[in-house]
Amino acid sequence: MRKSPLRSVYVFLVGLLLLILPYGNNFEDLFLHAGLAIPVVVGITTAVRTIGVTLMLLHLWAKDKARRQAGEKPNAPWYIKAFVVFHLFCITVWATPAPQEAVRTGKAKPLGSDYLLVWNDRYLKTIQPLRTYLFVSGFWQYWDMFAPNPAQIDFWVDSEVIYRDGTKKYYLYPRMFLLPLPNKYAQERYRKYFERANDEGYTYLWPLFARRIAYLNDNPKNPPVSVRLTRHWYQVMPPDKPQWKDYNKFMYYEYAVDQKELQKMRNMWP
Repeated sequence: MRKSPLRSVYVFLVGLLLLILPYGNNFEDLFLHAGLAIPVVVGITTAVRTIGVTLMLLHLWAKDKARRQAGEKPNAPWYIKAFVVFHLFCITVWATPAPQEAVRTGKAKPLGSDYLLVWNDRYLKTIQPLRTYLFVSGFWQYWDMFAPNPAQIDFWVDSEVIYRDGTKKYYLYPRMFLLPLPNKYAQERYRKYFERANDEGYTYLWPLFARRIAYLNDNPKNPPVSVRLTRHWYQVMPPDKPQWKDYNKFMYYEYAVDQKELQKMRNMWP
C-alpha cells in the first residue's frame, strides 16, 4: 500500500522531536539528525533503512557519551515533556483492550476491571483529537492478540491462475505453517495482509490482491487473464474439544486481469 506523503512528513517530524529529546534546548544537531532520518522515512530497501537507523544510534551514543564525560545532564524543555506525556496517554488509551461484547452491550454486568475497560471504551477512545493523532501518525496499535479474545480461526489462501491459452497454474500464497523459521520471520507480513485481504469488510483489497498474484505468475507471451482466490479455514477449538482436521474452502473472488494495469506493473518492476 502506498504511503501517504502527509503521513511520511508527520512521522519524520515526530521522529525528529524524539531524537533531540535528551539534549534540551540544544538544537545544534538538528540538520544532521534530519539528514540521517531521511533514509529511514523514504528508504526504498530494508538495507537503506537499517543504515539510517544505525547512523542515528551511533551518533546519539557518541553525543551522549561526550556530554556525560563533560558533566552535562540531559534536560528536555517543557513542551517536549508535554508531548511525551500526551503520546503515552494516547497509546495507553488505545492499547487498552475493549471489554467483552456481552459487557459492552449491557447483556452482562461488569466485574472488577471491566468497569475501567467500559469507561475507557466509551469515553476515552471516542475523543476525536486522540483518534486523529493516532491514525494520522500511524501510532495506533492493538496489543490484544492473546487476550481477552484471541483469534480462533486458522485460514490460508491459494489461487488458480488462468492464462490466455486456457492453461491453468496453481499458486499458494505464503503460508506460515509450511515455511521454515527464517522464512516465517521475513514473510509474516504476508499472513497479516491476508487477514484483511480475505475479509468481507475489505473487499476493495481483493482486486489489488489478485492483480499482484497475476503479476507474480505473469508470462508476457501468454499472459494471465483470470485469477480465482480460494479461502481455506477452520475454527480452532477449545482444549477440551476435538479439533477439526479438514478445512472448509470457498472461492471468494474471481478477478478478470486488467491487461493495461498488468503492463504498468511490468514496466515498473521489469
